Amino acid sequence: MNRNTRIAGLLLWLAGAALAAGASAQDYPNKPIRLIVPSHPGVPMDMVARTLAPSMIKAMGQPVIVENKPGANLVIGMEYVVRQPADGYNLLLVAVGSLATLPVSVKDLRFDPLKDLPPVIGLAEDRYTFGSSSSLPWNTIQELVAHAKANPGKLNFGASNNSVRMLAEAVTRGSGMNVVYIPYSQASAYLTAMVSGEVHMGVLPTAVTIPWGDKFRVLAVSGRTRQPPFMHVPTFAELGMPQIPGTSYSINVATGTAKPVIDRVYAAGSYALQQPEVRDQFVKMNMVIVPETAEAAARKLADEARFYADVARRIGLTP
Repeated sequence: MNRNTRIAGLLLWLAGAALAAGASAQDYPNKPIRLIVPSHPGVPMDMVARTLAPSMIKAMGQPVIVENKPGANLVIGMEYVVRQPADGYNLLLVAVGSLATLPVSVKDLRFDPLKDLPPVIGLAEDRYTFGSSSSLPWNTIQELVAHAKANPGKLNFGASNNSVRMLAEAVTRGSGMNVVYIPYSQASAYLTAMVSGEVHMGVLPTAVTIPWGDKFRVLAVSGRTRQPPFMHVPTFAELGMPQIPGTSYSINVATGTAKPVIDRVYAAGSYALQQPEVRDQFVKMNMVIVPETAEAAARKLADEARFYADVARRIGLTP
């Protein structure tokens, strides 16, 4: 076989492979889809996935199976999706901040969280609260800031992971407070210390804050506007810190996924978000549905990555 014949054969094979891939994408989906959640069951990320899956089944015409792959700061589940064929049969449901913080919080990643897992659709937003035990002597964030400035280095804040730490650092430094960081290896220990007043201030998601009721005093909250049950609490934007994000969720795919597949996943996600039972469940979870196109969701991911990178640089945090 001469060189020209070999080249012609290779070109024919490539053309056939491209046609096969295109046909496969047009037929999507023709088998069950797995919606990978890189966390344990029962946490907000998992609850979002299980809320959406039944309606996505109706839109897809195929089973959508929620599968938890927790571990290694969510990296195991994310890397699993990256390593699978980019054919839309392994989707990732993830908190945007979890992807955005990986470059500054996890060493020796074997994938690029900002390039290898592009979002298909933005789904909803939860909020972060910043506050203190109600046993402590301040009732507003202004009173807390005044107390901290009058006692530099004598108050503290806690966190059980890097993303929560960076959010708290952004709030305390942005407010001009000089406070001491106390790390916790377990979320349960951090929560106990917060509610008891051992830790003077910190950041909690609303899903954790609300069950504590009057034991935890919310002083500020993320989000574009005030929302129940914190109508009396100022947002970070009102306090001059609009860059501080809440918790948002998206469906992502492995990079290289064909556009017809991406369009079908987006359509299924959009359909699910419009269903009354899905909307009711998000209300119960104290989340706001914020549908976003792939482009808008990608901008949000990039914005959050820049925010966390800037905070990490200012506090000297390295993976």
